[in-house]
Amino acid sequence: MTTFSPVQAALEGVRITQRKPLVVLAWAACYFAMLIVLGLVVAFAFGGTVRTDLALLARTNDLRELIDIVARRKGTLLPLIAFAVALQSVISVAIMRAVVRPQERRLAYLRVGREEARQFVVALVGWIVALVVTALPSAVLVLIGAGLISLGAVETNRWVEVLGAIAVAGLSIWFGIRLSLLSIITFAEGKLSLRRTWALTDHHFWRLLGMYFLAVVLTILVSVAQTLVSGLILTFSGGITNTIMLALSGLATMLLAPFFFTVQMVILTAAPARAYYDLHESELAPTAA
Repeated sequence: MTTFSPVQAALEGVRITQRKPLVVLAWAACYFAMLIVLGLVVAFAFGGTVRTDLALLARTNDLRELIDIVARRKGTLLPLIAFAVALQSVISVAIMRAVVRPQERRLAYLRVGREEARQFVVALVGWIVALVVTALPSAVLVLIGAGLISLGAVETNRWVEVLGAIAVAGLSIWFGIRLSLLSIITFAEGKLSLRRTWALTDHHFWRLLGMYFLAVVLTILVSVAQTLVSGLILTFSGGITNTIMLALSGLATMLLAPFFFTVQMVILTAAPARAYYDLHESELAPTAA
């Protein structure tokens, strides 16, 4: 019988933030330093048009748009994307380590080694799976739609587009949930195994979906809190009439942004880590008994 609770797993990041605020602050400081390093690399190594594309990459969730940007740059962005993923892996692995190996607390759980390097491979596998599950079915739908339009079946094409979009979205969500523990399994067990991930998430789709839904709701609440804090800083600084105080409030908001983003990362990373921990413990329970 599983001890996995979607609510408790979704709240794991909140518990970490409450119990280990200094550790979360260290992660936020690390993230801020990474942003500075990445910004310097972009500023000195690339032109303004590349910076524009990077800003677009940060805003888009469309895999096809991501591929278009990378293709347009003829691989120029690939080293930067790899560098950014590598930097983020350091923090994400630290969060997972805090959940499943809480005794390894030195240096705020931050390390640079093989475990972090494996997460880059996990990200690459995730992109490939997303390409296969999302982009390829979407391309098939486009071809079908083009064929229907050429035959004059415009109304039929509209239904195909709607139903096809729903099917692709459902397929993407299903695959995404079933493989969502790949990162934490790779970290905890020391090897990347799609089969192991698929087996562990079997019969837990709806629980995991509920967990991620609650985690996303919590990240939205964090965004609301960030907006409120920024508004309060602006209000107490005298509003937009005082130029110096406005600049100081802007600086304060900029410094707080990495903290709030880190809290969101903690919530979204700790949830699947806790889910893995509980599901793995459930696997071991019959053996222990």
